[in-house]
This record gives sequence, structure tokens and C-alpha cells, in this order.
Amino acid sequence: MDKMANFETTTLGRLALRKIATVLSCLLLAGCWQSEGSLLGDVQPVQPFRAGKVVSSNPEKPGDMSHAVLTKAKDGSYRLTSADKKDAGDAMVLRFIALPGLPPDTFVFEAVSDDKCRPGQTCHPVTPKSERDYGLVRRTQGGAEVTNPDCGKSDPAARLPGVKAGDYSICTFSSRVSLGTALMALARQNWKTSVVYTYE
Repeated sequence: MDKMANFETTTLGRLALRKIATVLSCLLLAGCWQSEGSLLGDVQPVQPFRAGKVVSSNPEKPGDMSHAVLTKAKDGSYRLTSADKKDAGDAMVLRFIALPGLPPDTFVFEAVSDDKCRPGQTCHPVTPKSERDYGLVRRTQGGAEVTNPDCGKSDPAARLPGVKAGDYSICTFSSRVSLGTALMALARQNWKTSVVYTYE
């Protein structure tokens, strides 16, 4: 077994690779607001989007596209499952929150990874302590647009109580009040689309 294969099979290796994947995701999407476990778990989600096949794209790289299937769950959440061969079965559990004061057709999203278990890999099912990502999504005629907030150490959100600013524009929230304050401030800024979802 080579060194890389051995690294991937150790507990430390699996955790490190998972963290690297999180960091890469935040870099690609311009930043991350996260929490350990849900800060909105007792808030009833809404289901503003219909189920169906969707295509996601990056506005800065229109040729960068991926395919997924959006399904509704009875608890008010959604499941976005990759339909691309290389990531088939990988999924995100999504909850959309109608936070009072947001612009029309705009919602808070809470996302948590629930990837498919593959042979030789340790499964990481969603747990109460799984990392959640937050941002805003707005409904469009053909689907949705997502904005993922940046969080540099000098940003206003990073200075709120209960917020820890880390590297790679990642901020970790432990305060629900501060998260709400930051999301409302984000909604007042000029919208910057990170990802576009269009129904097939």
C-alpha cells in the first residue's frame, strides 16, 4: 500500500481529507459561514422550490456545470443528490428558512453534506453535530441563485459575538442571534451570485 493510500485509510487521514474538501468548497464559493450543528434546528423550514432535475453553474465559469436531482422530504427539508458519474450519490440536505425581513423570494439556506458511502471509505452520516453552511438563496423564474458570504477576519460578520474567523474566508458561528444579524446585513448588500441552479 502506498503512502497516500495508507493516509486515506487512517482516521486522521480521513478527517484531514474531509477538512480539505470543506476548505476547497469554501474557496470555490468565495467563503463560508458555518456552525457545528444546526443553529436553526427548531425553526420550521419552508419548501419554496419544486422537486426535479437541476443543473448548477458558476457565473464566472459558465462552462462549469454539474447535474443533480432535488427532492422534497416530509420534514420540510430537501435533498440535492449529484447525478454526475464521478460524484453519483453524494448529497446535501438543505433547509430553507423564511427569515422575517428578507426581500421577496429570498430565503436563508442551511446545508449539510450527506455523501454516499463507498467501498473502503468510512461513512459520515448526518449527525446533530455535523457542520452546517449558511447563506442566502433567491427564487428565479427558472430555478434559483445562491450567494455564499465571504468572511475575512476584518469583515463586520467576523466581529460579531460568538463568531470565530478562520483561514480561507471561513467564519464559524456559535450564536444564532449573530447569524441572524449577519444574514440580514448580507441581504441588504448588492447581490453577488455564487451558484445558479436551473431546472432541466
